[in-house]
Amino acid sequence: MKILSFPSNEDVLTILKEREENFFDIQVKVSEIVNSVREDGNRALKKWIEMFEKFPVPVDDLRVNEKEFSIVKVPDGFEDYLRNFIKRVKEFHELQAEKNKFLFNENGSFMGIKIQPIESVGIYVPSGKATYFSSLVMCAVPAIIAGVERIVVVSPPDNNGNISPLILKACSELGIKEVYKVGGAHSIAALAYGTETIKKVDKIVGPGNIYVALAKKLVFGDCGIDSVAGPSEVTVIADETSNPEYIAADLLSQAEHDEKAMSVLITTSKKVLDSVSNEIERQLNELPSENRKTAEASIGECGMAILVENLDRAVEISNIIAPEHLEIVTDRPFELLPKIKSAGSVFIGNLTSEPIGDYGIGPNHVLPTSGSARFSSGLSVSDFLKKIFLTAVSEKDLKLIGMELASLARFEGLEAHAKAVEKRLGGV
Repeated sequence: MKILSFPSNEDVLTILKEREENFFDIQVKVSEIVNSVREDGNRALKKWIEMFEKFPVPVDDLRVNEKEFSIVKVPDGFEDYLRNFIKRVKEFHELQAEKNKFLFNENGSFMGIKIQPIESVGIYVPSGKATYFSSLVMCAVPAIIAGVERIVVVSPPDNNGNISPLILKACSELGIKEVYKVGGAHSIAALAYGTETIKKVDKIVGPGNIYVALAKKLVFGDCGIDSVAGPSEVTVIADETSNPEYIAADLLSQAEHDEKAMSVLITTSKKVLDSVSNEIERQLNELPSENRKTAEASIGECGMAILVENLDRAVEISNIIAPEHLEIVTDRPFELLPKIKSAGSVFIGNLTSEPIGDYGIGPNHVLPTSGSARFSSGLSVSDFLKKIFLTAVSEKDLKLIGMELASLARFEGLEAHAKAVEKRLGGV
């Protein structure tokens, strides 16, 4: 873990820039995959499945059938926990439901906003180092609340050619029946452009590896996407009242995701900084070997512990990082909230561990990464809605402002626009 004492903004930005990687070679390969699926459909999809999947499921058998759904077995207790998880996430996201809005102005003109759900959405559900049924829930629930009619899931199969039973059980609970055993960039291309097996969708959401992220970036414009997600991140702002044991546990909870995950402590206390560093070393030994290996690499390469003069400076650095997850564990955490300008999701107080958000206290855990919290937000119901504007001008308004509108059009050099208004003026 890098230790920074009273760094300048430039010091922090330099380290963040060092974390960025050049993915040019991968981008070239992803472009080849996406373009081939767009042009050749199933034939290209078959090629990439055989090359990349752990178990190359025949392209005609990619869709999970009713029998496969019916024989799913999950660990004891999972179904009840899953239902409670879905219920909590639904309760929070129902607060985000939007309604049509209409307005008649004083001159009788009608204006409005028609709220219309996106018709079809594809959800990418990663499966490899972990089984991300939680991300499926986080993506599907707001889409369901928005009223999306067709929800499609793609997820890479295991060594036996099957999708995780936990993911299939979550699909069943959510009422999702269109599920395909395929992952990677080729699945994103199939969702974006369609093949003989997988019908295209209007928007793709969900996290994935770098191949998936770059594929989503490449198809954006031909279909919608939620974001181009990078490795997971957490930043913790702490003072001398914080609990180093808890902080270390939370930093490791992000570090075990990926070797490139970023875990950052910003504190006003040298004692806390030293204690957290010691706790990380101790708690690493409590993890299973594979988790420990990943977390150790992540902490060593991308972890940071930053000592600052005061909490205002801590907030300033946090806003520069614009982290996916931000924990505030200080004596009076709510006093810092007004100063937080950029963060995907904020966890407040000593008891509020970030993993509480991962498993459904309510807010979504599909969040902006890599500094994109500066200009974007976590996944919500509005991501699955379109706003269609409505206008019906009254005769009174046309007479009052028609010539003004025509003149504005001519100022822009658009004569046909002006005449389109004037012709109507002549008829009223």
